[in-house]
Amino acid sequence: MMRYFEGNDDTRLNRGLYLVKYIGKGRQDKPKNPILYIEKGCCKFGQSQALDKVEERYINHFKPEEKVIEMHILARLRDRDDIDQIEKKMHEAFKSRRLINDNNRMSEWMQPDDIRALKKEFKSIFLQHFSVK
Repeated sequence: MMRYFEGNDDTRLNRGLYLVKYIGKGRQDKPKNPILYIEKGCCKFGQSQALDKVEERYINHFKPEEKVIEMHILARLRDRDDIDQIEKKMHEAFKSRRLINDNNRMSEWMQPDDIRALKKEFKSIFLQHFSVK
């Protein structure tokens, strides 16, 4: 199981969980619908069935002419149920850090944080999910 955890470069297994950190100067998440300001250092986690496309998607969303995100693949997993369950646990674990948009709704974006600390918390969630100590 652990061979699929962070740092696995087996790109044949292309689905799993990721973490993105915004390193730009700050901006509205969606300029055409400005309800959430993303400041430098804000982070967001998610899941994808195409991990090899996530970084490109975020770069295109923000500033294609500059690299304004750091992409971190947290885990490559085969089982979609595991991916869904771990993401749900991550949403709950990071709930207090998530940003609230202008419509008073919780965003997937989180307050600026240290990537190492977030990865450490993710690792704990990951290991608990698979009952590994």
